[in-house]
Amino acid sequence: MCKRRYLSRLLPFAVALLLGGCTTTTTLVSDARTPTESRQEARGSCGERYGGEVGVQLAMIRQQLDDERPRAALAYLDTYGFDYPDAKLLRAEALRRIDERALADRVYEELRRTCLAADAYRGLALNAANRGVLDEALSLMQQARDRRPADARIRNDLGYLLLLGGDHPGARRQFLTALELDEGQRNAATNLVLSLMQEGRPDEAQRMARRYGVDGALLAQLRQMETND
Repeated sequence: MCKRRYLSRLLPFAVALLLGGCTTTTTLVSDARTPTESRQEARGSCGERYGGEVGVQLAMIRQQLDDERPRAALAYLDTYGFDYPDAKLLRAEALRRIDERALADRVYEELRRTCLAADAYRGLALNAANRGVLDEALSLMQQARDRRPADARIRNDLGYLLLLGGDHPGARRQFLTALELDEGQRNAATNLVLSLMQEGRPDEAQRMARRYGVDGALLAQLRQMETND
């Protein structure tokens, strides 16, 4: 594949990831409690316990990320100085979003040895994709999928990497799995339609667009993208 062709296909990758919006962050704080636990206690993703106030603060920081305020999220993380795995993942995600990818990778590497390994491999894969290292990104995303097979975000991201590599059937399987896991995955629906268009199956692409509610203006944009490509 020539360089121009590769770059023209990598651009939709960035668009597809942005379409996910707040779906790119995982729920980091569990509300699950045993009958003997205090209502003032919270549990993190890896089972660690901390005061309810800490849980509220972590949820607030996560909201900053959901609201596309990664620098604010980092400022609060620096203020509170949390060392929990959940907080480290929030830091890595915030660093990745402000393009401090080398720093983000260091944190993701730490998290590979925790219960948040799937998120760590996903972050590393997204950073590798940003560098244009497709084989490495694909391998890392597959490891993320293996560690959390029912994560719709990871399935979608893996599907797009397969699409970039020209594996349309493999990509479609991932997009459809993502949509069966979570029909609210709008980026997976868009990517499924894009995959069908690239295969020259416009009627099926139109049918899937209707089924999953892909916006008409976005559908027209995808058609134009394929025409220009």
